[in-house]
Amino acid sequence: MNKKDLILNILLFISQIIVFYYFFYYLFPFKEQLQMFQFTSQYLTETLKQAGGVAIYISEFLSQFYVVFWTGPIISALLLTLVALLSSLILKKINSRNDLPLIFLLPWLSLLIISLDYDYYEQGTIAYLFLLLFLWLYTNIKTRIKFIYGICIIPILYGIAGPIVHLFAISALFFEFLTNGKKKYISIIYLLIAALSAIAGTYLGYSRNLTLAFLPEAYCNPLQTVSGIYYAWYALPMTMLLVAYLKRYKEPVSLKGKCIWEGAQWAIMFLLVYQGIFHFGKLDAQHSMKQDYLLRTEQWDLVISEFNHDVLSKRRMCVLNLALAHKGQLSERLLDYPQHGIETLMLHWDQSIYTAQLHSDLYYCMGIISAAQKFAFEAFVSSRSSGNPRMLKRLIETNLITGSYPIADKYIQLLEKTWFYKDWATAHRRFLYNDKAVEEDKILGMKRRCWKAEASAAKLYTDPVSSLINLLPACPDNKAGLAYLTSFLLLNKDIETYKTLQESLYRSPAWRDMTECQQEAIVICSPNDPHFWLEHGVSIKVRNRAIAFMQKVQDISRSGQNPAVALASEYGKTYWYYYMFNMMDK
Repeated sequence: MNKKDLILNILLFISQIIVFYYFFYYLFPFKEQLQMFQFTSQYLTETLKQAGGVAIYISEFLSQFYVVFWTGPIISALLLTLVALLSSLILKKINSRNDLPLIFLLPWLSLLIISLDYDYYEQGTIAYLFLLLFLWLYTNIKTRIKFIYGICIIPILYGIAGPIVHLFAISALFFEFLTNGKKKYISIIYLLIAALSAIAGTYLGYSRNLTLAFLPEAYCNPLQTVSGIYYAWYALPMTMLLVAYLKRYKEPVSLKGKCIWEGAQWAIMFLLVYQGIFHFGKLDAQHSMKQDYLLRTEQWDLVISEFNHDVLSKRRMCVLNLALAHKGQLSERLLDYPQHGIETLMLHWDQSIYTAQLHSDLYYCMGIISAAQKFAFEAFVSSRSSGNPRMLKRLIETNLITGSYPIADKYIQLLEKTWFYKDWATAHRRFLYNDKAVEEDKILGMKRRCWKAEASAAKLYTDPVSSLINLLPACPDNKAGLAYLTSFLLLNKDIETYKTLQESLYRSPAWRDMTECQQEAIVICSPNDPHFWLEHGVSIKVRNRAIAFMQKVQDISRSGQNPAVALASEYGKTYWYYYMFNMMDK
């Protein structure tokens, strides 16, 4: 490697760290939670039994450090810089020109772009590195043993790195033809050996199916489509063809010509990087990933203070409302934010890992333990085969709550085999087979009382409203559950059920005081009866404001103005305004 290439790779490494840190800060901890590296011989054995097992093992070992900031950007930048280095060394075996940075960096660019997708596994980048390493060795071996090396390394590469072996076979074949190798025609057998390795591996159980044995889908979430996943596979053989084609042209001789030629390539490269990041980088998801990180680490004040009214989605509203519930502010501040029906409290179930995790958090906060456990298990089994540490923690909590101590013990043992979660797991051992410790714990004790009320119900409820109506009288200290129950009813404009609930539960230990929003809903229950309002706990302040609101609605309507517009500034955060003018999404 000459001095120019060394400087280029160092600058590339530093530039990637800066881009990852400032634009994709929360991508790496978001990815980390979807796999769980374990320091056990069993985990090692089970991982290596898979096609591409070595790549999986290395990628999951490295990914566990993503929970620590800066490590994710550094690790990813290092891996991608090695891709750039090895691919350029291979391409220079075909064309030794040193003035083709755009072409030499195309494989790197293709991997950079897909690395920004949270559904892409780092296993794919590790596998690509193994491909480049073995291909670089192939290009440096003497002709006499090169063919034997190629035949032998293909099944080995399949076992180490998975379906990337097919790209190796194609690239080795291209290299032979483009360099006019003596065994270029017989090298076609590489394709056959790669195909046979994949087919045999599938039938022997090393790959789950032929699709994952042949295609790059093996390196991403099988339930999602990763945009650009095939570009990385196209990039290497295409650049080999390009550099071979450019051999017929001489590089510029004059200094000015060299500057213009290379400068134009770098300008195009910067444009491609810019477009790639903004087109494939899912920058709009970065705010949600930050929210998810703050949720996961229970930084509720930051979730609330950093909520961006200009970047709205139902998922972001769900996380915000969850933070408000944990801070005891959901009922009080519900309409300070743009609510649109019950899906801003709980998303529609879409079968995804991410929604399962959020549902588990929501149900756990409400005190509906069986549903929290169900969705935690759903997310756990839908993650990578190694597990999901975030949801494993939830499964430990729910099994401690329900008294399923042998299962909780099993999960604690799993989590103790990790690096960053073992202390948390060990700290929860004190609850095993110790009902008194569980019941005296501030959180677990209250959740157990909720679970007992849920378990003793005459029937099984499948929706949160019915479940909360059943368990709240038996678990009056579940304040988050009450806040969610009333919020569900109000945002759904289910005034009749709200009235029945208020008449049966208000002034009991479960519901001692009403917020202004809850009082405003009482006015809707009987809009023409101020005496009813006062009997049901409406304050004089809210009563007077309700009368003024009704009068203004009449006056504005008679004047021909749009009341939704005219009343927004003064009454936009009241339940009356929401009830009359908000087009909710059920």
